[in-house]
Amino acid sequence: MRGSKIRAALVTGGIIGGLITGAGTAAAQNEFFIVLDDEETIDDLIPLLVSGDGTASVETGDAYPEDNDGKASLRIDSPAGDNQKFNPNIPDWSFDVVEDPSADNEFRYIMFAWLKSGGEGMQLQLSAQPGGWDHRYNGGGNPKGWNPSIDVSDETPIDWQVHTRDMFEDWGEMVLTGMAFSPGSGDFGLFDHLSLHQSEVDPIAPQAVDAQGKAVAVWAAIKQDMR
Repeated sequence: MRGSKIRAALVTGGIIGGLITGAGTAAAQNEFFIVLDDEETIDDLIPLLVSGDGTASVETGDAYPEDNDGKASLRIDSPAGDNQKFNPNIPDWSFDVVEDPSADNEFRYIMFAWLKSGGEGMQLQLSAQPGGWDHRYNGGGNPKGWNPSIDVSDETPIDWQVHTRDMFEDWGEMVLTGMAFSPGSGDFGLFDHLSLHQSEVDPIAPQAVDAQGKAVAVWAAIKQDMR
C-alpha cells in the first residue's frame, strides 16, 4: 500500500480502496483496512485463499451479530487434511506493523470475530516477515499444535467471540503479507468483522461507518488503486 496515488488521496480523507480515513490532521490513528466484514469483501477474499484442504464460502445464515454489514461471514469447512484455507502472500498486501502507526500502510491492532461448529479449538494465523507463519492466535486450544500461538480464549467459540489484539506488543515490528483461516478438525469455522487498524477502538462498529461505506472497501478497488 505504498502507491503515491493512495498517499496523496489520504490528505483530504474519505474512502480510498480498502482504507477508510478521517479528514485532514484527524486522519492519523483513524485509518483502517477491512479484511472481511460483509458479503462483498468475503467474495473478493475467497479467490485469494489459494492453498489449504478446507473449502471457503460465504455464510449468510450466521454472522457476527454486533454489526450492520448485511450479515455475512467467511465459512471454512474443514473435513480433512490441514483444515484451513490460506495464502502467505495475498496480492497487494504489505502492511507494516509498528508501534506508532501513521502512514497509510501502517497498523498496530487486529480485530476479528469467530465461531466454531464441532471439535475443539480454532486458529487465525498471520504470515509476516520476519518469521513467516510464526504469528498465530488460537481459542479453546490449539487444534494442530502449530506454534508459536497466543491463546486468546480458554473456551472454543461455540458462540460468537470478538477479539482485539495488539500485534506490535504480541510480535514486534513486522510486515504482514498473508493470513490463514484455520478452524481445525470439526464441522466448520466462521470468521467475520476482521480489520487492521491504528487505534484500539473498533473502527467498523455500526456507529463508526455505515454499511454503504463498508461495501466500498473491496479488493477490486484496492487492486485498481495499486495499478
